[in-house]
Amino acid sequence: MLIAGGLYREVCETPYWNEEMGSGVRAAAALSNLCPSLELYTYRSTAIGQAFDYLTGMGVIVHCSPRSHDIAFAYFHPLSTPHIEPTILPVRSAPMVVKGQNVLRFGFLEGSAVVNAERAVYDPQTARCIERFSSNGSRAEKLALVLNEAELRAYTGIDDVEAGTALLLQNNEAEVVILKRGVRGALAASKNGSMSTIPAYQSRRTFKIGTGDIFSAVFAFYWAELRCSPVEAAHLASKAVSFYCDFRQVPLPLNFADDRVPIVGPSPSCVILKGSTATLGRRYSLEEARHCIETLGIRVIAPDIDLSTHAQDVGLEASLLILADGLAETEIRSILDEHSERETRIILDEERRASLASLTGVTDDFTTAIYSVCWGHTS
Repeated sequence: MLIAGGLYREVCETPYWNEEMGSGVRAAAALSNLCPSLELYTYRSTAIGQAFDYLTGMGVIVHCSPRSHDIAFAYFHPLSTPHIEPTILPVRSAPMVVKGQNVLRFGFLEGSAVVNAERAVYDPQTARCIERFSSNGSRAEKLALVLNEAELRAYTGIDDVEAGTALLLQNNEAEVVILKRGVRGALAASKNGSMSTIPAYQSRRTFKIGTGDIFSAVFAFYWAELRCSPVEAAHLASKAVSFYCDFRQVPLPLNFADDRVPIVGPSPSCVILKGSTATLGRRYSLEEARHCIETLGIRVIAPDIDLSTHAQDVGLEASLLILADGLAETEIRSILDEHSERETRIILDEERRASLASLTGVTDDFTTAIYSVCWGHTS
C-alpha cells in the first residue's frame, strides 16, 4: 500500500506533545503492524531525520521529495486552532507522482500528490482552498473520499451534508464518501445508494491530534487493501480512533478493535457549562470550553459568562460540565446536587484534588472533558 502524506513537526502545550509526525508519518506508522508492505511519499527539507529513521526502522520505505522549509503545527491544547510556521511558504514544491494498486492520499501544505491507482482514498485535510482529487490529474478506478463536514461543504458548495454527499456520488466523483461528524460519529455512503451511520467509540481519554490521520489510514487499509465493505472499514477506522485517543500509540496493535464500546443514542440537546470567572485565566477557560463545544455542533448554556441564559430553560437531557478551577468542593457538590437528575455530569479538575477523586465523571484533561460531555456519557 502506498501513502502520500505530510511530515510535520507537531507541538502541543497541554498535554505535552512534541513529535515529528504529520498525516503521512502517522498513517504509515499506524499501519506498519497491519500491512506488510508500506511506502510513504512525502516532502522534507532534508532526506534524513527522526521520522525517517522511525519509519525505516519499522520497515516502511520512505520517498522524500524536497521542500524549501520545515513546517510546524503548534497547539495550545488539542482542540485549539494550530499556529502553522512558516505562515506562508515562499516556494510551493513540485507535485510528486504516486502510482500503485492502492493509494492513500492526504492533502499537503507545501505541494501535492498526483495519484494513479486502482483504489484510492483521499483525505484533503483542510476546508481552506480545498483541492479536488482530480484537479491535479489524479485518477482512480474506485475512489473513496474521507471528509469532515466543513471539507464536504467546501468540496461541493452545499450546506446540507447529506445532499452534498449524494451529489458527489451522483456526479461520479467518488465510489464511496465517508463523512466524519465529530462526536456524532460518521456516515458511510456508497454509489449503490446505501448510507450507514458509524458510531464513535468510547475512550477513557481523548487525544485529538492526528485522529483524522488514523481514521483515514485504517479505512484505506481495510477498504482498499483488504477489500472490506465501506461500512465495515469505517467501523474499524472509528475503533482505531478510540484506541489511539486512549493510548496515543502507533503502530496500532493487531487487536486494536477489541473491547471498543460504541457510543449509542443522540448527542445531548445542549451543554450547561459552570465555572469560576474570578480571574482572567478562569474566564478564558470557560470561554474556550464554550467555543469548543459549539464548534462540535452543540448549544451551550453558560450562566456564569452569559447572564441572559439560564440552566432552568433546558430539559434534563442536557449534559453538565463543571470547570473546577477556582470552585470550592462545596460549590462543586452544590452544582451537582442542583443537576442531580442529569445523566451526564462531567468535572474538569486539572488540579487532581483528592477530595474530588471519588466523584463520577472527573477528568484532569480538557479535551476529554469536552468530548465526554458532548457524547453524553461519563468517562
